[in-house]
Amino acid sequence: MGTSKGYIAPTTLHWSKAKRAVTSFINNRDYDSKAKAASKYATAMKTDMSTGGSFQSAAARTLGFAQKVASGGLDNALREYNREDLVGKPSEVVWTELLHEFTNSGASVEDNMAADALSQAMDNLEIEDIADIGNVSVDVLLKEMLKEYIKENFDFRYEEKISKGKTPAQTSEILNDMHEYIENSIDGDLNLDNLRTVDFSNMGTAQVVEDALRDALSVFEKYYGED
Repeated sequence: MGTSKGYIAPTTLHWSKAKRAVTSFINNRDYDSKAKAASKYATAMKTDMSTGGSFQSAAARTLGFAQKVASGGLDNALREYNREDLVGKPSEVVWTELLHEFTNSGASVEDNMAADALSQAMDNLEIEDIADIGNVSVDVLLKEMLKEYIKENFDFRYEEKISKGKTPAQTSEILNDMHEYIENSIDGDLNLDNLRTVDFSNMGTAQVVEDALRDALSVFEKYYGED
């Protein structure tokens, strides 16, 4: 989604270190600078994370809905979520309406980032029919959501900085390089197998998602370079 116009980067110690590391990555583009930028960014994200944020809530509700579809089918899941009005509607309409509900209709920047992350995760997993969401294991679905949310946040904070003096193609190349690093790191080092038995339709499972998000960010902190 890119940096919002008027966005003011935090000046706290962790975010200042992240900014310097990202600048180094932009200038050097080598593996070490990329790993360090991801590490400092992840640390700042963890330090600044809002408990019970929009992403945590939206992801938990999506996972709970997926489990209801898996156990009783789409129509029953919609009824359990008090969305009988969506029974029989086209898949795209159903998912759009649920996404709006789960992300507060995009009322804030955070809501919009959550919506973008969840929507992109569905695209990545090629879930074209919402009825098929129940065929995807919750750990697989959550991991995809986490990857997209972390990428969304990185782009939001740094795309405008990266784009200065760069062509759109150069900006895209730099962002894609970081995106690939984020994806590969999480795919390789984040294990969510223990979440397969969690009932995400229960209250309080946003905390489970938040813990998983912290674990995902911790993956990047394994880089030990000089400040």
